[in-house]
Amino acid sequence: MAWIGSGSSMSTTKPKRTSDVVIQDLGGEVLLYRAEDQAVHILNSTAQRIWELCDGEHTEEDMVQALKAGFTVPAEHDVAGDIRQTLECFADKGLLLDGCAN
Repeated sequence: MAWIGSGSSMSTTKPKRTSDVVIQDLGGEVLLYRAEDQAVHILNSTAQRIWELCDGEHTEEDMVQALKAGFTVPAEHDVAGDIRQTLECFADKGLLLDGCAN
């Protein structure tokens, strides 16, 4: 499954998580459970923040700004690339709605 926002340039797509995921805060990490495929996913704090921003209201650029504001990130680090990779992983696991656009 390819996510519509994938590619090398910043997307205006607004990713949205599926509603069939159970979320459990484990204190420092978050567990996502999707009953359809009985899959469990553990998110670190960075992936958790990206997940929270997958609400259909935030673009990749919004996510970049939120991560830079909330975490200590070296100036040369490719935050946008990390976000794209995380979104593609979410999409591949069926955690995002297909074709979410602005």
